[in-house]
Amino acid sequence: MSFLVIGYGNPLRGDDGVGWAVVEQMERNAAAISPPLSLLTRHQLLPELADQLAQASGVVFIDATVNGEPGSIHITPLTPDTHGPASSHQMGPGVLLAYTQELYNHCPPATLITITGASFGYEEKLTPQIEALVPGVCAEVQHIIHHWVSA
Repeated sequence: MSFLVIGYGNPLRGDDGVGWAVVEQMERNAAAISPPLSLLTRHQLLPELADQLAQASGVVFIDATVNGEPGSIHITPLTPDTHGPASSHQMGPGVLLAYTQELYNHCPPATLITITGASFGYEEKLTPQIEALVPGVCAEVQHIIHHWVSA
């Protein structure tokens, strides 16, 4: 089994980099994570990722959002979405899953974790409130993957 974790957003825009921060934390603890994970950071989701999704047993996407109370975490199971924006700058994970299904006739189970940011200004660090959430999000990613393994 091979699982993929993709943190995406802009690490130069404050809390928009939370997906990157989660993946970087997981990379630092990779030796203690089981099963082994493929960990990726991206500024945005691109159709080229469909090949890696097609080979995965499951994928967790991690992104910041402006919707909701800053510091809130939302976990959403995903399905392929043929109705979302398909441009590379606005491509959502559901559209990427639809590409994967269409091109490879395989769509892994997928979950989106979004963290509502507090600040999206030009800075290379997370706000303390959002930074404090990173370890818990890492644990949630592992929980989701362990659920898939045991299913």
